[in-house]
Amino acid sequence: MSYLLSLTLYKKIDFMRLFSILLISLSILAACQSPKEKALKNIKELEGNDSAFSNELMMQLKTAYVDFAMAYPDDEQTPEFMFKAAQRSIVLQQDNEAVDLLLQLTTKYPKSTFVEDATFLMAYTYENNLHDLVRAKTLYEEFLQKFPNGELAQDAKLSLDNLGKSPEELIGNLPAEE
Repeated sequence: MSYLLSLTLYKKIDFMRLFSILLISLSILAACQSPKEKALKNIKELEGNDSAFSNELMMQLKTAYVDFAMAYPDDEQTPEFMFKAAQRSIVLQQDNEAVDLLLQLTTKYPKSTFVEDATFLMAYTYENNLHDLVRAKTLYEEFLQKFPNGELAQDAKLSLDNLGKSPEELIGNLPAEE
């Protein structure tokens, strides 16, 4: 009887040892995130903060987007992160950095769904923030060639028609009210 009891105890102890090892292994595995997973987690946390009212948080998020894009250029989220970084650069009045990011996005990821918006935003930034009307005109024309039926095509046409006009000139072009 004692042999049977000790065999049963041995099996219980063996099972508990195996269960403990498994539990510890899973805990260690869960704690060890890859650098990519850590970067994505950091981005998600920063996105969860209301960075619209804090330039410091917006800068941290922009930096996280750029760092991810540099570290993982082949990741499917990279074009989106580059676009979001450019948007934040514009808000932070870092317009040259914004157009650099947008140019990289359109060059490196020409098939991305963000290329249309990136091309328009680049033209808009040259026009309104950098006041480079020659470059803005070129980019609006490029936009219309590539995306003649795009969501922003009408906006690009209007921008081209009104490029360089003063607010007074624009008001003078409005149809008279009857």
